Amino acid sequence: MGSLLYYLAWEWINISLEYTAVAWTRLPRLFLAVAGVNLMTHPVLMFLLEWFGRNPFFILGCEIVIPFAEWLMLMAVYGRSRGRLLLGVAVLMNAVSYMMGLLIDM
Repeated sequence: MGSLLYYLAWEWINISLEYTAVAWTRLPRLFLAVAGVNLMTHPVLMFLLEWFGRNPFFILGCEIVIPFAEWLMLMAVYGRSRGRLLLGVAVLMNAVSYMMGLLIDM
C-alpha cells in the first residue's frame, strides 16, 4: 500500500511540475494533454525500470524515446501544424520530470 501511495504522489507531482513548466504555451486543454501523455508514458517507464533495472544506458535510451512518444501524442491532440512547439514542449516536460526524479532519488 505504501508503494502505491508513493507512486500516486510522485505521479501527481510529476504532472503538476510538467504542466507548470509548459504553461507558458497557453495551449487549450493543456493540463489534460500533459496529464494524458504523462499517464501513458510514466507508468510504462516505471514498469520497464522495475523489469530491466536501472542500468544507466537503459535509462538514457528511455529518456531519448519518451519525448518523441510524447511529441507524437501531443501532435495527435493539437495537430501537426504545431509540431515544432510541441517537440519543445515534450522535451521540456521530459527534462523537468527527469531532473525531479534525480532529486527525489537523492
